[in-house]
Amino acid sequence: MLGRRMIVGMIGSIYATFLILTYVELSKVWYYIGFWYSPAPLDETVLTIVLVGILGFALPATDWTVVGFAKWLLYFVLFVPAIVIPTQQGVLPQDTLRLLMFLIFGSAAMLILFLRDGQPFPEITLSLRNLNSGVIIIWIFANIAISYVFWGSMNLAGLSEVYEQRNAAGDVSSAAIAYVMGLMSGAINPFLLVIGMAKRRFAFIVLAVIGQVLIYSTLAGKVVLGGTLLTIGVFFVFRHGRVMFGRIYATVLSFGILGPFISAPSVIMGGIKSTISSLIYMRILVLPGVLVGVYSEYFLSHPVTRLSHSLIGRPFSVYPYGQESVGQVVGRYVTPVSSGDVNNYVANFIAGDGIAGFGTWGVPVIFVFAAGWLWLLSKMVGSQDRAITCAMLMAYVVSLANTSLFTSILTGGGAAVGLLMYLNRCAENSDRLTGPMTVDPALNDA
Repeated sequence: MLGRRMIVGMIGSIYATFLILTYVELSKVWYYIGFWYSPAPLDETVLTIVLVGILGFALPATDWTVVGFAKWLLYFVLFVPAIVIPTQQGVLPQDTLRLLMFLIFGSAAMLILFLRDGQPFPEITLSLRNLNSGVIIIWIFANIAISYVFWGSMNLAGLSEVYEQRNAAGDVSSAAIAYVMGLMSGAINPFLLVIGMAKRRFAFIVLAVIGQVLIYSTLAGKVVLGGTLLTIGVFFVFRHGRVMFGRIYATVLSFGILGPFISAPSVIMGGIKSTISSLIYMRILVLPGVLVGVYSEYFLSHPVTRLSHSLIGRPFSVYPYGQESVGQVVGRYVTPVSSGDVNNYVANFIAGDGIAGFGTWGVPVIFVFAAGWLWLLSKMVGSQDRAITCAMLMAYVVSLANTSLFTSILTGGGAAVGLLMYLNRCAENSDRLTGPMTVDPALNDA
């Protein structure tokens, strides 16, 4: 146990080191959207790498529950970049930077050390046939609605054209259709994809891929593509029902070490390497840390929202930025425009809720909310086939590194994916009790 924890801590520190080097390369191309780079003093850089290693040492090292899976995933896609990247941006005063660093470290450490799965909710009687039929009916009507709203503006934009596509389709978008798209990309399509792979139902896989491509053709969200690829990858990692720690270590190290080479400007000018750099390194692995630094710098001198940007805080405080969202306000600050097309810098819960809501001291506040939600989610998911559980949760947990906590629960499909996983647990157990007495060797506790 101790040896494995030490290995994880070392891997976390190595991963953090190469993530910093990847950021250095990405800053040469993406400087204008907030990838600012100002070499930090060596002692500051080493301190962040050591803190990340200590967090890795605390991760679950023998088996994974629902919360355990979320801890590992959030560690690599959010906690590590949030600790190491702001130090390299050179925009925060030294005292603010150190406070931010230790608040993120302390809050993440408390979540990793003390958060556990909750007792599963009692089950209801439901058949798999009825559940799958209901999901397909929702898929049909939701995609009809999406096609109707965006008809005429849909386009399978290349990665270099995503902002043009978002601007073109943004004019016809609405809050209602955003909920529908979040339900589909974060819950319905991943459910069909994972169940299709697990049960070898090719039609489900086709429906899921069509659904994700349709959503990408509207607002060109890179995370839709990246999340889908990660969902497939996670399913195959866990398809035998075991946590293959050796393979996970090798995968993490490979991603980390390859980062600076794949993201070098001389390498990413087109082709598959450019796609990998943009989808994986820029969008998923580095941007969360960039936005923590950007939001911290902005809200040092601008009014915080006191969560008035979300449904939970709106009844108690007045939103200070008029009709623009927090992401648009920060986007206008980073990439000023005279009018019209404003970049929307949607950020993770640390930046988009904690820092935007209460400033630097909002970090531990939002971690309490996040821990409560993960605990509730674990109660809905309960014990299921590990491959299905981890693959289904993959896209949603990754979205927590890129989206407000409250937005991810409602608009991002978080509540829907929890409900679907609960209903799938109920249906699997109902059919097992009413059907022939068989044993599924792939069934494991999540």
